[in-house]
This record gives sequence, structure tokens and C-alpha cells, in this order.
Amino acid sequence: MIPKTIQAYEYVKSGLKTGKWLFGDELLVMDISKEMNFSRRPVIDALKKLEMERFVEIIPQTGCRVVNCTKEQMVNHFQIGMCLEGLAAGLAARRREDTEVQELIAINESLKSIITTTPFSYEHYFAENRKLHEAILRMAGSEELLQFTKSMWDLNDFYLVNSFQFKTHLAQSISEHDVIIAKIKNKDEKGARFAMEEHIIEFAGLFNDR
Repeated sequence: MIPKTIQAYEYVKSGLKTGKWLFGDELLVMDISKEMNFSRRPVIDALKKLEMERFVEIIPQTGCRVVNCTKEQMVNHFQIGMCLEGLAAGLAARRREDTEVQELIAINESLKSIITTTPFSYEHYFAENRKLHEAILRMAGSEELLQFTKSMWDLNDFYLVNSFQFKTHLAQSISEHDVIIAKIKNKDEKGARFAMEEHIIEFAGLFNDR
């Protein structure tokens, strides 16, 4: 049996990453408790954990709301990701196997299908996108690099779902994957690193609407 606090944590985090709650929205403990048929305590504990992870802020004597990040905070976040994933792509190009490249191609084809499906599912898209980026990180052969980068992905998704421009960027993003995969296939270490860095930093530009 999964503890109720963990269930509440996963439920709220999923809502944050799929647009159920957006920047600045109030999170009502009583409403969430009713939706889950839980007491207030596990929901409160879940929100405390999410506050530590920078998704929400708890205001004493007032309540809880989704954080309202600045453009600068989000750009800084993606700049760090750019450095980590760029390094991973370069290492992947150096160490890749043919079967691994075919896996990347297959995942990206799946992503192309997802963005043309109606209604569009953030959850499905983000899950498949993670599979591609994680496959590249595993090809890089560094467990430390993998763990550092994966720790950032929930915030990636959370920030992107709050960008008005994100959906219009999907086709371009998948085309950028094609370029990255081609560089890895050709064992072009510098090219793969540069293409991945360009891909990640493009997301920072999606917050110009803030």
C-alpha cells in the first residue's frame, strides 16, 4: 500500500505538470482532500514536500499557492540543463551503438505521432520526451550526469506547461531531436553537443510572454 502522503504528492505534482494548476493558482487543501477522499494531513504533508522542490509556496495563516516564477528563474534553470544535456549528447555521440541510435529514432517517431493526436496529452508527451532524453543520457555512460539531469525534469515540465508558446513549439522541438540524433549517429561529438545545447536553450525563449 502506497502511503497516502505519497499518493497526494504524486496527484498534486501530476496536476502541476499537466496544467490543472498554473502559476499563482491557489491550492485548497480541503478541495484536494475531497477529490482524493483523504484527510487533510497527507495533503498538507505532500504540499510541504512540493514546497521544498519549488513547485508551491505555503503562506502562514493564509494557505498554499502555486509558485509564480520569473522569466529569469526559468531561464537560469534551462541554462543549467543546457550544460548538462549538451555534455551528455557529446558523450553519447562518442560512445553510441547502432541499436541505441535506432531506439532514439523510434522514440522520436512516437513523439511525432503524439503531437498530432487530439486531444493533446501533456502527460503522454512529457513521458515519451523523457524516454528520448534519458536514452541519450544512458548512452553517455555517466550515472552521475544522468541523476543530476533527471532531478531537473519535473521542473522542466512544470515550467513548460505554463508557457503560452509551448504547444506551438512542439513540431520544431521534434525536428531539433532529428538533428541531435543525426549528429549522434554520425559520431559527431561537437555537433551533437552544440545541437543539444541549442535545443535546450530554445525553451528558455518560450518565456518571453511573461
